Amino acid sequence: MSPIISVLLDLRTIDLERRKLRQVREEKRGHLAKAEQAAALAATAAAAAKAEHDRHEALLRQYQGDIARCEAEITRLRADQPNAKTNREYMAIINGIEHAKSERVQREASVKDITARMAALAEKSAALQRKSDELAARVAQVRAAAAEAEKPSPEEQALTERYDARKVDCPAEFLESYERLAKANHPNPLCRVDPTTRATPYGQILSHHQVESIRLGKLVIDRGSNAILYLG
Repeated sequence: MSPIISVLLDLRTIDLERRKLRQVREEKRGHLAKAEQAAALAATAAAAAKAEHDRHEALLRQYQGDIARCEAEITRLRADQPNAKTNREYMAIINGIEHAKSERVQREASVKDITARMAALAEKSAALQRKSDELAARVAQVRAAAAEAEKPSPEEQALTERYDARKVDCPAEFLESYERLAKANHPNPLCRVDPTTRATPYGQILSHHQVESIRLGKLVIDRGSNAILYLG
């Protein structure tokens, strides 16, 4: 095998190892986006539950105020009963008392219903808030891991040093072609040619001239895949 190809195969091996480590770092950054999205949705749900609870709480205060108003009205009207001078005035007081009593009963029923619902709403709101807090804390942890993943690990740095030390043995023409393919995430930047059949893995048969050019150490590119061809 050509010494140049041996260098390129070594570079390819190092590249694949670095890619695995880089993918791990990229996944950590992706985890941050997912964690932030989940935390945002949880915060929105918690806020909506709290708003619903607060709305019922405001209604409860309003109805309790209505009950107090009705009771005050009943007390006032009863105090006015002895002062009624005509039957019409007396009946107006009686009707006013009955109306206030009816409204009070309605408001008391509403208070009872809202009070029951608020217990469930408070539990739901507290549960959603706990979940929101947990996911917010999770975001902080994932963000720290993602920040750490912004820089290469010592293992990845060591691979880069190995790559840089090895690539000095590769002619510029070959290195430029290889690195261009690697940067483009080419699945197979180096394509093996069977020295006996002159066939590539893609079924293409090389001409004798192409094979001889490869033997002479020249750069030969596969037209179909753009990969660097080598005999092996």
